[in-house]
Amino acid sequence: MLVLWQNYTNHDIVTFLESIGASFGACQNAYTSADETCYTLMVPTTDLGLLDRSIAVLSEFAARIRCAPQDLAKERGAVLEELRMSRDSAGRLATAHWELLLQGSRYEDRLPIGLESVIRNVPAETIAAFYRKWYLPHRMAVVIVGDFPDTAAVADMIKQHLGPAFGTVAGDAAAPGPEVPLVLPESWQHKEPRFCVFADREAQDSALYMSWKVPSRPTATPAQYLEVMKDTIFMSCLNTRLYRLSRARNPPFFTAGISDESACGAVDMYVLGAACEERKTLRALDAMLTELARVRLHGFSEREVTNAVKGMQADIESTYLEADQGYCTDIRDEYVRHFLGQEFVSGQQYEARLNKTLLPIIKREDVNAVAARLTHEHSAVFKTVEHKKWHKESAMRQTVLRVAAAEAAGQIGPWQEPDMPESLMKQVPQVPDEWYTACGQTPPDPNAAATTAAAEAAAAVVDALSPSPTGSGALRMQ
Repeated sequence: MLVLWQNYTNHDIVTFLESIGASFGACQNAYTSADETCYTLMVPTTDLGLLDRSIAVLSEFAARIRCAPQDLAKERGAVLEELRMSRDSAGRLATAHWELLLQGSRYEDRLPIGLESVIRNVPAETIAAFYRKWYLPHRMAVVIVGDFPDTAAVADMIKQHLGPAFGTVAGDAAAPGPEVPLVLPESWQHKEPRFCVFADREAQDSALYMSWKVPSRPTATPAQYLEVMKDTIFMSCLNTRLYRLSRARNPPFFTAGISDESACGAVDMYVLGAACEERKTLRALDAMLTELARVRLHGFSEREVTNAVKGMQADIESTYLEADQGYCTDIRDEYVRHFLGQEFVSGQQYEARLNKTLLPIIKREDVNAVAARLTHEHSAVFKTVEHKKWHKESAMRQTVLRVAAAEAAGQIGPWQEPDMPESLMKQVPQVPDEWYTACGQTPPDPNAAATTAAAEAAAAVVDALSPSPTGSGALRMQ
């Protein structure tokens, strides 16, 4: 619960930020999750004087919050209103999902906003004690991103404002704080699946969610990053299959897809979700579990994996080529993830080289092996959402066990891959050899058989040397 500051009032800070064109308001300058709080300011960086004042404001957030009783009284109403606004259909669903997912841990007890009884009655002394206990410099990181002519001057500003702030408020800044208590017992992993039929009259869609919890996976080393790449290729292959199923006649769902998310600081999860027709969530559950079982039994084809790798390569190349067009928030968030989750900070150039090195190492068997983690016996949570309770949890359990039995009996056949040509061009364009030379490429051997790669290279040369649409004759080099 953020109240007032020692050297500023709410009005002073809002007036300053608005005077320099910075945004300020609910959910724009801070967020709190179950594990961390992050304060954010988006300010102009061309004027070092304004930047210096902005860092001074940030130091107020970090170490000079005032928790006086009169301040707290003003803030209770704002937080209670935020709590009231969260009690809609989406908020009730989030609470139910949180309790089901992290059952048996202290995370289950409350969402980050806290309990209404605490918001109404907590004394200012309790908040001040919590602040002094946990808001310590060795638990913090300051990330400032901008086109600075003198980065050393910016670092000096940070030391100038944050150093005295912690020295006067937090006492001895070098003194270690208390250890973070263990709030996640071993019960977060479970062999028996959990089921929930969530019915809410305000729910607008019928949806299905399947989650598989795994220990959090840092990406501090290339070896760890390699495992993340395998997951990414697996999810791309599965999403392609699910997309094709959604485009079939009388599909089991409208849309479906898998992604990886973070449940809390210690737990990540694979989440497979779908939107489907009303009263057809069990059919969607059967179809998606069947596809997972199909991958475990027969795997993805070489073509599916190759297409996913090509898509990943295209994304990597696009990110590298457009590195100078990125937003400062992307760079900021990468450093924040480094501090919170040990993700390495590499930059687009090194990351592109790393991907180019690691992608050839990944085999089809590595991608197929990911499906073995997504069974009903691996910390699985199944949940349906509809505006009425059309079925019971027992029906979901029966569907899961039926698909598992069919998989064990080998009754699920391989994926029927559609017949698609290797290339959209029937004949390789005839391009003069001097055009290849002008683009720094080697002309193809006329005696060699035409290949897709040669066709694509020829098309790229034609596109690169074609006149612009305006007719000016300018060359577009890529």
